[in-house]
Amino acid sequence: MKKIFLLFFSLTLLSSCTSDDDSGNAGDDQILGKWYVAEINNSGTLNLTVSECNKQSFIDFNADNNADSAFYTVTDGECELKDSDNSAWSNEGNSRYKFTIPFEGIGSQAGRVEFNESSSFTFYPDLLSGQNTNIVFEKR
Repeated sequence: MKKIFLLFFSLTLLSSCTSDDDSGNAGDDQILGKWYVAEINNSGTLNLTVSECNKQSFIDFNADNNADSAFYTVTDGECELKDSDNSAWSNEGNSRYKFTIPFEGIGSQAGRVEFNESSSFTFYPDLLSGQNTNIVFEKR
């Protein structure tokens, strides 16, 4: 009888443990990881383009809602790091995010994100919506 009670107690204890499955947790966010600037599409007056050097620019979204970013550009014929930053990012819900874009001084932007695959997403910044601008990021 004692063995049955011990077995029952052990099973009850194991089945009562729950995982920390909090869907609101940033640790589950699809945007986590290191994303590189792949292209900028715009039909407005900004006329932004992405060079091969610029494609080394990235944002690394961390689970603690901080992001490390770097912007590379050509200086004196050499591809060099122009700027780096550590800033906060947020998932505002309904496919909307806010983060700092490490490209051409665009800065912190809120906007809509469309995950195209697990290896890319397109960001539609609110501030540049009149310019019909979006930025494609790829995971490498």
